[in-house]
Amino acid sequence: MTVVNVLCYNRKAMVTESLLKNARIIQSFRRSIGFEVVEDGTLVLRVPYGISSQELLRVVAKKEKWITGAQARVRREREEHHTLRLQDGETFLLFGRPCTLRLRPGTGFSYRKEEGLLEMGDQETRENLARFLIGQLRPVLGELVSRYASQMGLRLPVVKCSRAKKRWGYCNWKGEIGFSWPLVFCPREVIAYVVVHELCHIRNMSHNKAFWQAVAQVLPDYRERENWLKVHRKVMSTL
Repeated sequence: MTVVNVLCYNRKAMVTESLLKNARIIQSFRRSIGFEVVEDGTLVLRVPYGISSQELLRVVAKKEKWITGAQARVRREREEHHTLRLQDGETFLLFGRPCTLRLRPGTGFSYRKEEGLLEMGDQETRENLARFLIGQLRPVLGELVSRYASQMGLRLPVVKCSRAKKRWGYCNWKGEIGFSWPLVFCPREVIAYVVVHELCHIRNMSHNKAFWQAVAQVLPDYRERENWLKVHRKVMSTL
């Protein structure tokens, strides 16, 4: 082994040991090792009882590239997405496009889509802004649900808009579907994916192979749309 190879090997070993040292390890009755990078960038390892430290080091070393990439993505998300401050000139995503907040004297709201401007009275509150944005989202959801329900041969379901910030949508046993209002920050094609996802749950409440085949039949590129939500998950906490 050359000096260069030795140095590379030692560096990789140090990185692996550092990842493992800072990880949160959860032991349980399972056969495989589960990897997750949570919102603060911490690596969470779910491991079987009795796993040796050598085996754990070996597996973490094998997944080093994925782990460091996921942690970098989390750091980037924290930098790119922040809670919207109600200040003139603040920028944020609205229907997936950059939008600038402009404050004006008084009350009321005005969304100038083509210019990417949202005008807001300086006497308005964060709660009122949320209500305005929900009002912008409702017709988009209504149009998409109507279109895809018809395409899929479904009766038009009851549609609700919630303020949940942990899931993008839901479907209950009654066949009612609901959507989280922060979808207003997502591109229209991504909103369409969430709509189709929940409509598919009316016939299949599981996330099994048949479910994903049903989604793919309507949206063959659903994985790309789903990935947008994963990469930009912080938009849920914009407001």
